[in-house]
Amino acid sequence: MAARRALKAVLVDLSGTLHVEDSAVPGAQEALKRQLRSAPVTIRFVTNTTKECKRDLLERLTKLGFDIAENEIFTSLTAARNLLEQKQVRPLLLVDDKALPDFTGISTNDPNAVVVGLAPEHFHYEMMNRAFR
Repeated sequence: MAARRALKAVLVDLSGTLHVEDSAVPGAQEALKRQLRSAPVTIRFVTNTTKECKRDLLERLTKLGFDIAENEIFTSLTAARNLLEQKQVRPLLLVDDKALPDFTGISTNDPNAVVVGLAPEHFHYEMMNRAFR
């Protein structure tokens, strides 16, 4: 039988696990406080939402009673920004306006890459033509 490894980290999905829109999932705050925060493990909170920036997401979670630090949250927008910086590209951002703060400081002049998020208002012929150029 293989030796059991000590758990070093836990990834917790946010949407649908800790909260649904502006409501906390019943028991989520207590579980986070009593179980996860008391364990000797690193905790990170993840989400694939592209509808809002990390700051707004953190504000929502704080209002719901969660004690989470901004550096504990990793979003798909965080991943996109990291990749843009790593590749040193200039994106056309097809994301919701509420997500734009996560791209502050990233040059979007003369784009040579495209970032797509949940932003139906950006999906029209003119924007698609621009993206494919």
